[in-house]
Amino acid sequence: MYGLIKEGYKMRRILVGISVLLLVGWSMNCFALDKFLNYKHTTSATRSDENTPVVPEVNYALKQGYVNTYTLTATTNKTITVPTGSKFALFAADADIWVRVGAVAAIPSGDTTNGTGSELNPSIRYLDTNTTIGVISTSAAKLSVMFYK
Repeated sequence: MYGLIKEGYKMRRILVGISVLLLVGWSMNCFALDKFLNYKHTTSATRSDENTPVVPEVNYALKQGYVNTYTLTATTNKTITVPTGSKFALFAADADIWVRVGAVAAIPSGDTTNGTGSELNPSIRYLDTNTTIGVISTSAAKLSVMFYK
């Protein structure tokens, strides 16, 4: 009889422990969801001390945006015109690309230490009010740029 009571006590402790773990896990998920839904950030473009709320529009990251495709010639800068109203550009290419938003892109041949260098293979960039994007590659490449408002 004592053995059954002892086993029952152990089982109750295990169930309480599992319940506590589930409650903690649920609480952490709620916390993470709250942080995601109320996420605020500061863009490096504005260098503001104030937090700017991120409020996605209806099509942002849910539907395919406005997509343009380009053929790049090796070592030749391509100037891409940003569609009116676009605020973000998402890049995908089948080779390494160098990108400069609002200026001519350049393949580095040495150090650039004044902040005007081109970026290698960016994923997504905020365009602000820029109307052009410079892109260049060391080899021929196919490029797609998806624009979002």
